[in-house]
Amino acid sequence: MKMKTVVVFVLIVLVLILMLQNSGFTDLKLFFWHSYSPLFLLVFFAFLIGFLVGFLAARIDRKKDRKALDGRPQPPSKPQS
Repeated sequence: MKMKTVVVFVLIVLVLILMLQNSGFTDLKLFFWHSYSPLFLLVFFAFLIGFLVGFLAARIDRKKDRKALDGRPQPPSKPQS
């Protein structure tokens, strides 16, 4: 298995353990909106939002790198023997 796959798997397991241990209900107040929901849902959505922000930031960074490479002259390739 690749190291990246193992790290992602371990993180998912740790988040699941964290969610299962926080099954109590809590108040969520956001400006004028109030909600009473299980804490594990809040943990899950916080993890999901963090994952999406990181994923999108990495994609944007990769696109910038590709555009920077596209503008550079490429070195000549070596002839195959």
